[in-house]
Amino acid sequence: MYPLIHIFQYTIPTFGVLFLIGTGCGFLLAIPTAKKYHISTMDAMFFGLFGIIGGIIGAKLLYIIVDLPNLIASPETALIRLATGGAVFYGGLIGGILGGFLYTRVYRLDAIKFFDIAVPSLALAQAFGRIGCFFNGCCYGIPYDGPLAVHYPVGAYPPSGIGLFPAQLSESAFLFILTLVLMVVLWKSKNPGFTTGFYLIAAGIFRFINEFFRSDPRGIIGFLSTSQFISLIVIAFGLLFIIKIPQTLYQKHLKN
Repeated sequence: MYPLIHIFQYTIPTFGVLFLIGTGCGFLLAIPTAKKYHISTMDAMFFGLFGIIGGIIGAKLLYIIVDLPNLIASPETALIRLATGGAVFYGGLIGGILGGFLYTRVYRLDAIKFFDIAVPSLALAQAFGRIGCFFNGCCYGIPYDGPLAVHYPVGAYPPSGIGLFPAQLSESAFLFILTLVLMVVLWKSKNPGFTTGFYLIAAGIFRFINEFFRSDPRGIIGFLSTSQFISLIVIAFGLLFIIKIPQTLYQKHLKN
């Protein structure tokens, strides 16, 4: 567990470093993906910037909502947790979508095509972010003594002295693979919105399953975790993108 990096007299959150690396790689990946729909590099970059700002705000807000009792109980560590991590991905996803959508509305651009070129970059950035979670010690797994079990040191935020399932790293590996798959899907797909729908369904299903292997406190809605409940909504939206949007485009084509 290495939540902080010490360089000379400076202390930098490890999660923040990996977030910046993931964001940078995501921006670089957006340059070739933007060519799919002949979107300019400038528009792709500003769309990503709006998405990042919205994503950061959304991730922090949902974290505060989900973990509010713990933040109130330990106010002396609240700011540290928010600075070194303190983010919920689904909050970031919702905020990022709203931020990117705002950019397309302001400049009257095709939001669906922008989402399509963005999701491979999003998956790649998220993959690096989960590595940051691993070093930060958040999002840890259930007790597990099998292959690749993780053992955190005494005094760490996750339970120490026992093996834990590598929930963060398993999700990171999945997301790196998903990034490659999304690139293939993007270039082969002829229907705008299909790549976005594919991402939402694949990421939602994996997250729903992976939640069973996590043991960190993350909120409960009924018998599901907060993220599992949101995953079902994300999957439903993914199906909507795949089924509804092509039909809408086809109907517009007939009218023209």
